[in-house]
Amino acid sequence: MSAQAPERPQFCPWCGTPLPFEEHGHEPRYESLAKEARARGAEPPPLPDRVEDMLAGESYVGACPGCRVVSHVIGHRAR
Repeated sequence: MSAQAPERPQFCPWCGTPLPFEEHGHEPRYESLAKEARARGAEPPPLPDRVEDMLAGESYVGACPGCRVVSHVIGHRAR
């Protein structure tokens, strides 16, 4: 038996209130750090593809009606 994770987060990570997260585009942190390094004239070492895939993930954002916190969640797939 295999339990599948939901497609997107469904609850506030702070208080547990049901929360309809929406997809939110984001640039993975490793990409923004590489751009900053290149702007300084450095060339960052390449990451293995499997590491980039793991760090990219799906991005979601939601404003909780319970605790009034805006949460940004990055979902990563385990292999």
